[in-house]
Amino acid sequence: MNNMRERAQRQFPIVLLTLISIIQALALELLWSKIIESEFLWYFDAAALVGWGMLSVSLMGILQIWVMYSTIVMGFTWRPSLRDSIIPFVLGIQQFMMVSIISPTFNVMWLYNLASIFLVGNWMAHITFRRARANKENDLFFKSRSPATLKNFTWPFVIISTLVMLGMMFTALGGPNWVALSSIVFANGVLALQIISSRVLWNAMMRSDAV
Repeated sequence: MNNMRERAQRQFPIVLLTLISIIQALALELLWSKIIESEFLWYFDAAALVGWGMLSVSLMGILQIWVMYSTIVMGFTWRPSLRDSIIPFVLGIQQFMMVSIISPTFNVMWLYNLASIFLVGNWMAHITFRRARANKENDLFFKSRSPATLKNFTWPFVIISTLVMLGMMFTALGGPNWVALSSIVFANGVLALQIISSRVLWNAMMRSDAV
């Protein structure tokens, strides 16, 4: 059983990263097809501005998921579970929906879908880091870091709650453009900060005193 567990821990990261690569490639292909097929993007009006903003969020979301998975896979060792093989498909479907929903008329379901991606992504990262902490091979990284508490989830909670509230506001006010634009600016800013945070994590892993 120990040999089987060691083999799974050794081979699973390669399988997972290959799976994520395929899913993200499909998401990028769908995103490119959306750009080519959406004529409304090439007019100088509010619909085009909203559309490009949604495409920007979608692109950064695809990049962030790739960075998140590649950082975890290359930086840590953990005992894989069946759930680790299923979550990438869930995130893939969510990304495909996010791109497919983009249209000349802003659809509030895009915001709810984006909120669900943040929810699943943060949940996946948390359970993976929790299992990585239990593996002695990662002790050098986690020895100076306390386990996550509810306080550490304040930022994800604020992001998800804000996206949901903006969606509800958009519906309640009858779909004004300023709410849609505000939502897109917020989403772009949040994802930019997420990518910066991933860079900080990557640098911490690469430091000789961290790993």
